[in-house]
Amino acid sequence: MLFMEGRGGTGGYMKWTVKEWLSEGFVARRAGPVTAYIYRSLRWPDFYSGGGPAYEVRYGGATIALIRFEGKGATVRSLAAAAGFPEITDLDLVELALWVNKLRGAASGLN
Repeated sequence: MLFMEGRGGTGGYMKWTVKEWLSEGFVARRAGPVTAYIYRSLRWPDFYSGGGPAYEVRYGGATIALIRFEGKGATVRSLAAAAGFPEITDLDLVELALWVNKLRGAASGLN
């Protein structure tokens, strides 16, 4: 189950490619010059309430969203900085969360 908190938006053409970039970090690319970076997050006090992993989505030098995984679900929260980047919609952030979940699962299967 995936929950989205934050700004509205109709979304757009979602076509991301996400690959592991660093340990606990990913690079996400979409057609055109759109590249976002996803890093394992520190504990954001108002967001990181459980023991599940959390990730920050960075774009244009700013943290634009947080992704938190708990159990079989995830919560995606867009931050105020996301309003400055209309090229990345809430649906894009959800797609990124799905990619991270998939890649995390593949990595844990190897251990």
